[in-house]
Amino acid sequence: MASKQVNAKQKQWMKDITEWAQHNLYVLYGDDYNDSYIPIQRHHVLGRSAKQNKVSIGHWFILPVPFELHDPNVNHEFHVGHCKNSFTDKYGNQRDLFADMYVTMRAQGYEVPSEDVLNAIMDTRA
Repeated sequence: MASKQVNAKQKQWMKDITEWAQHNLYVLYGDDYNDSYIPIQRHHVLGRSAKQNKVSIGHWFILPVPFELHDPNVNHEFHVGHCKNSFTDKYGNQRDLFADMYVTMRAQGYEVPSEDVLNAIMDTRA
């Protein structure tokens, strides 16, 4: 399935996630990541073209992930791609991490995805 082009709201969402992560990464990954200089990558949890309950979530279901836990060239015991079960055992399900980020970002005044998108994401097994 081909991915739809990202729209302006989704681009802003990605920028906001990156900005938010600079000071809030510890919310998702604990005190080991309580530093504004930790490099991150944006992780499209189910891929850019993902849909759930007929709702497009691919460009919304994104997590900021520390570089060492996401980059394909890094071998880390909690890598989200290479060691998904270890990652979720340590940090929790990705949909729950997303919910934590969503609630925190909304409380901090960021514009967040619609409730339909959130509900679709929460219905995934990710």
